[in-house]
Amino acid sequence: MARFLSVAGIIGVNALAVMALTAAPRLALTPATLGPVYIPAGTSGSIQTVQAYNAGDGPLILGTTTSVSWLGAAVGSAAPCPNNMSVICQPILISLNTSTLASGTYTGSVTVTAANAIDSPLSVPVTVVVGSVPGSVTLYVTPGGSASAVVYPRSPVTGTSATVTGGNWLSFGAPGGTFAFGSAYTITATAQTGMAAGTYTGTVTISGSTYAPDNQAVAVTMIVTTSPIIQTPPPSIQLTGYQGGPKASATIALNNVGQGSLGLTNATAVAATGNFLTASVTAANMITVTADPSQLNPGLYTGTVTVASNAANNAAVSVPVSFNVSVAGTPTISQGGIVNISTYSGDPAAQGDIMAVFGDQFTAAGTFYTNPGNPPLATQLGNVQVLVNGVPAPLYYVSRQQINLQMPYTATAGTVTTVQVVSNGTAGNVRSVPVNAVQPHVLIWPTNVATGAYAIVVNSDGSLSLPTTGGYGTFSSRPSKPGETVTIYCIGFGQTSPTAVAGAAASSTQLMVSPNVTVNLAAAPALTPVYAGLTPTAVGLYQVNVTLPSSGVTGPTLPLSVTVGGNGGTGTTSNIGTIAISAM
Repeated sequence: MARFLSVAGIIGVNALAVMALTAAPRLALTPATLGPVYIPAGTSGSIQTVQAYNAGDGPLILGTTTSVSWLGAAVGSAAPCPNNMSVICQPILISLNTSTLASGTYTGSVTVTAANAIDSPLSVPVTVVVGSVPGSVTLYVTPGGSASAVVYPRSPVTGTSATVTGGNWLSFGAPGGTFAFGSAYTITATAQTGMAAGTYTGTVTISGSTYAPDNQAVAVTMIVTTSPIIQTPPPSIQLTGYQGGPKASATIALNNVGQGSLGLTNATAVAATGNFLTASVTAANMITVTADPSQLNPGLYTGTVTVASNAANNAAVSVPVSFNVSVAGTPTISQGGIVNISTYSGDPAAQGDIMAVFGDQFTAAGTFYTNPGNPPLATQLGNVQVLVNGVPAPLYYVSRQQINLQMPYTATAGTVTTVQVVSNGTAGNVRSVPVNAVQPHVLIWPTNVATGAYAIVVNSDGSLSLPTTGGYGTFSSRPSKPGETVTIYCIGFGQTSPTAVAGAAASSTQLMVSPNVTVNLAAAPALTPVYAGLTPTAVGLYQVNVTLPSSGVTGPTLPLSVTVGGNGGTGTTSNIGTIAISAM
C-alpha cells in the first residue's frame, strides 16, 4: 500500500507481554547527525563526540556498533552533560579511521543500543569528506555549460589558471566556508560560446599551502559533450531485512545533467561477502538494487553497484551498498518511523491524529489487513496490535512494513507517548512520539495525481480542485473559482465539541466542531470557515469548508494552510499545500 491514505481510504495482544514502561529508560542522543567532517587525504580525522543520556527512568546500559570499517565507537565515562550540568551524559567517542580512503564523500552510521530502553536503538549518520589537491581533474560539460570540482588544501592557498587549448574557460576560486583543515576551493570549467564538442586542457597552479604536497600544478581536462552526463549518484544505498526474510530492494534514479536521453545499459553488483546482492536496469535512468537475506546471519553486509550507460562520464558511476540484517521474529519500528500521514515527517502527533508506523516484521511477507466493515475501527488486525502507552490503538491498516493507526484522544498533550507493535504475541521495540493537543496538517495529493504539493480540496460541485481540468479515477477535476465554497481535508485538529472517541465514526447527525480554525490563502486576510471539524462518518478525518475570496486571489500555485487553536495568529499552523484558483 502506498504511504498516502486517500480520503476514501480514511473513511472507509496481549498487553501482559508489554514491558513495564512506567520506569523504563529512554535513550536520547545529541547531536543526531555528524558532519560533513573534512579530513585531509592520507590522515585520520579527530575524535567526534555524541552525548547519550537517559530521558526516562532507570539505568541506561549502552553498546555501540558501526556500519563501515572506517568508523569506530566506544562509550566514555559518565559526566554532567556539557550543555546541561543537571543531566548526566555518557559520551559516545567516534573515531574516523580514514587514512586509507581515497578522496571523496563517505557516509556511515554509528548505532547506539540500550537494553530494554525506549527508542533503542538509535543510529547517528556520519558523513566525511576526504579531501586533497589532486594531480588531475576531469570535468564534463554541455556546450555553453559549466562544471566544478572541489579541492581541499590543508591551508589557505592562491591559484592561477591557464589553458593550453580552447581559450579562457578555466578558473579557480574559493566558494566560501572554512573547514577543519583549511579552505575549500573550486576548479571550474565553463564552455565558451561557440566552443565545439571536444576535449580541452589546462592547468591550475596552486601555491602558498603550509603542506608542501598541496603546492602543485593540477592538470585539468574539460570534455564538452552533447552526450548525456550522469549527475553525481547518491553516496550510498542502505537496505534492511531480517534473517530468512524476503528480499529487500531499492530503486534509484540517475539524473541526466547533459544533453540527449540517458540510457542505462547494465548494472552489476559485487558483494564483499557472499552473493546476496544483485542489480538490474529497470528503466532508461533507473536501477533496482536487491539484497537477499535468506542465507545470511544477522549483521551488516556491504557491496558495490556499478552502472554502465551511454553517458560521457559513464566510467565514474558506482555506488556503495550496505545491508543490515536483523534477527527474525521480532516486530521492529524504525528510527523516525512514527509519522503523520500528510507530510510523513516527524512532527509531534495530535490527539486523535492519523499516524503511520514504519518498520519490519509487523506481519508475514505479502500479507496485509484492513478493517472488514464500517467503523468503529478494530484494535487488532491479523493478530497485530499497536500499544500506545500500553493500550491498544484503533487500526486502519496493517502490513509487513507499515501500520496506519489513530492516536487516542486520551494521549496526554505535552508529553511523550510510547508506541509498540505486538505481532502474534511477540512484543517489539518501543519508540516514542511527542503529543500535542493539536498539530494540524493539510492532506496533500500524491505526485501521481498532481505535482506541486496540491492540497486535497473538493469544489462545490464535487470535482477535485486541481490545476488542470480533467479527472482522476472516477472524479472530475478543475481549478477552484473565486467566491466558491470549497472543502479542505486535514488531520490533527485534536478534540472536538461534542467529544470525539478514538476509532469511532464522527456523527452524521450532530456536527463535531473544531474551535478557532482559520484558513491562510496566499496574501489574502485570514479566512473564517463556514465549518471546521470532523468529517461525518469518518474516523480522524477533518474538513474545513471555506468560501474563497471573490476577487484578487487567483493563480495556479497559491499557498494554502490552516491555523488551529488560537486567535489572532496565536494557534498552530499546518504545513503548506497549494491550490489553483482560476477566474475562468
